[in-house]
Formats: sequence, structure tokens, C-alpha cells
Amino acid sequence: MGIVVDTDILIDLLRKKEYAIDKIKELENKDELATTDINAFELYFGAYNSKEKNRNLSSTRGLLKTLTLLHTHEGSMEIAGRLLAERKARGRLIEIRDLLIAAVTLQKGYNLLTGNMEHFRGIEGLVLVD
Repeated sequence: MGIVVDTDILIDLLRKKEYAIDKIKELENKDELATTDINAFELYFGAYNSKEKNRNLSSTRGLLKTLTLLHTHEGSMEIAGRLLAERKARGRLIEIRDLLIAAVTLQKGYNLLTGNMEHFRGIEGLVLVD
């Protein structure tokens, strides 16, 4: 089984927060750890937007090398379109980056490790790991 690691957890790993390090150590022996190209974008944006750009870029590159990087493609975009239409019909819109992360995760058959459970609740078939 694979687990997509969401940006909030990745940031806490970069900040060396103990809970994130412990959780990744627990999971890495049981599951393939991955992230999406959307999560990579969010990390790079944060690094370029920071005061310590060079250090944060280096840390981001190093972290991303340790994970499988999952990409968007037509199948995940179809899932994203369906999810957005379903959520719009229920009046429960979702931020586009979270929508794309969920779509890639679903398309690949992975679970999602996130600290932002509320962002992803109610997405049919998406298994959340906290």
C-alpha cells in the first residue's frame, strides 16, 4: 500500500518536528511513501517565498528525493473534475490544490497522510491517515 504525504506533514518534517519524524519512521517500513507534484509545488513555493531561500530549496530537494513523486495526468484530472462537480452540487467546494492532491491519490490507489483532515473529509474513496 502507498501513502501520499501531504504538504503540512512535509513542512513539519523539514522543520524537524518530532511527531512528523516519528510518523514517517512508523510508516516507511510498512508502506511506500509518496507525494504529488502539487505538494512539490507547494514546498517549492514556500522555499522561494522564504527568507532562507537557498537553504529551504536544498532541504526541499533533499526531502523530495526520498519520496516517490506522483504526477497528474488525464485519469487524475477526470477524477478531479468529477469530485469538483459532486462537491459543487452539495455546496461543499474545495481548494483546487487539495482537490488535485485528492484526485492523484485516489487515481493511484494510495491513502493520504495529512494533518488537514477537514480539507479532505467527505471525498468518497479517499482513505485519510492521521
